Amino acid sequence: MTQATQVRRTLAPDEFRNVIGHLASGVTVITTFHDGCPFGTTASAVTSVSLEPPMLLICMNKQSETGRAIASSHRFAVNILSEDQADAAVQFARKGGDKFAGIAVDEGDAAVPLLRGALATLECRVAEEVTGGTHSVFVAQVDRASAGTGTPLAYFRGQFGRLELAQDEDAYRGIRALVMNRDIEVGVSLTLDNLANRLGLPRGAVYHAVTKLASEGLVTRDHAGTFVVTPLTLEVVEEALRARCTIELGAVSLTIGSLSRNELADLRALMEKTRPVAVGAGPFDMVSHIRSYARFREFIIDLVGSSALVDAYRRVNTPLMIANLTQRRAAAERADVEAAEGAFRHHTELVAAFEAGDLAAASRTIVRHMEHSLEFTRRYVDAVGGRM
Repeated sequence: MTQATQVRRTLAPDEFRNVIGHLASGVTVITTFHDGCPFGTTASAVTSVSLEPPMLLICMNKQSETGRAIASSHRFAVNILSEDQADAAVQFARKGGDKFAGIAVDEGDAAVPLLRGALATLECRVAEEVTGGTHSVFVAQVDRASAGTGTPLAYFRGQFGRLELAQDEDAYRGIRALVMNRDIEVGVSLTLDNLANRLGLPRGAVYHAVTKLASEGLVTRDHAGTFVVTPLTLEVVEEALRARCTIELGAVSLTIGSLSRNELADLRALMEKTRPVAVGAGPFDMVSHIRSYARFREFIIDLVGSSALVDAYRRVNTPLMIANLTQRRAAAERADVEAAEGAFRHHTELVAAFEAGDLAAASRTIVRHMEHSLEFTRRYVDAVGGRM
């Protein structure tokens, strides 16, 4: 071993914080009661010690008022937060002020506050206190404990979040579809309970789906802190159409000239199903047409063999969104049929390009179809005064 390898550099606090932040943990609020006052602080440094007797430990900064109160009272509660309590985690993490303002609590042993709605609570008595650097470590025996059902709040890399479950993706997809298709009106508050009932999903999954949509700019918080659907602009639609076009061009470049006879036959069959019915032959069913349209175009993307690519393509569901919007104006049926007829012409050209193995022709058709969709959308935006 050389001298250079023997020298160990002291790890800087910021480096340690950054690396240890990659360890995801649950989020708790530690509460206590001392000298007639409640105390509480957010903490993630909590771990079990033994089952017999039931014991756990918590780490508290020596400068923490809650930590000093625990050192004097020798009692505290660990409130394990549920996914719906990120706001409580933020409130108890701040310094100063009334941390219990607006927080519903029950009274535990020795008047220690127990946060109502917590996923679980554990009431503890301090058995031992030791020092570890800047923190006091309290080893305690658990006297009482209770737990409910739900999903815990998580802490990862300095941010509060939640464990990702399959139902989260279901909620995100369902609410995103409602927003993109304008089944929820612009400017109307999104009521979490109503959305949860409508989709048959837990409220917490709905909340995190809506916050995810907020990060995408599809919903925004109003002055009261509630979520509302963001008005759709031509720029947003144009960006979405260009994203679809980019995915389609990539899929075509990877697959054209390599399809089997059966794949080409399936593609032509799906194309034929996008043929619109003339207005004179009866009411035009735009929703059914959009389904056929989506199956045809998604089939092309699916030829790549990437489910992630198909998923990304489906999320940019501009055809159904535009169709639902245009149905709200007078004489929309004629406009819808014209749009469908234009799409069918492009589909016919695209299939012909696939059958001929002509990448250049296929690419030109895809770009022309995007431009056609943009022009159709611009005309609608002009008709409604620029807002959708």
